Amino acid sequence: MNKSDRTMHQFFRYMFVAGIAAGVDISSFAVFAKYLNIDYRVSVFLSFSCGTLTNFFLANAFVFDRKTLSLWVACLRHYASSLGGLATNEIAMIILVGVVHFYNLMIAKVIATGCAFVVNFTLIKFYAFNDRVNIFKKVKELFL
Repeated sequence: MNKSDRTMHQFFRYMFVAGIAAGVDISSFAVFAKYLNIDYRVSVFLSFSCGTLTNFFLANAFVFDRKTLSLWVACLRHYASSLGGLATNEIAMIILVGVVHFYNLMIAKVIATGCAFVVNFTLIKFYAFNDRVNIFKKVKELFL
């Protein structure tokens, strides 16, 4: 399988994994925002964290090959990569709810989650599960 086909295959598998993680994210958002009355901006962070944990374990098991990278390093990188998705999610929610005054929080959350999908896949594929990326080595080379 060539590199382009492999990326497309990973993308489609990631769509499935991300769908499950999005379900965890959105349902936990409903619990935090609607049932526990936690501010929607805090609820986005909490629910996104639940979805990211789900995403990491499923992506590790079914999407990306982690040959030499330790599970902990991959997990830390996954969460670091997910900060881009979290920022996208938060910004979309703030624009939809705070600026546009779109008050259906659940639909706004679904839209925000969709916006974060592509950002997450790109960062996770090329950073979190990439055995060849070594940021510490690059930083060391810059300063020594």
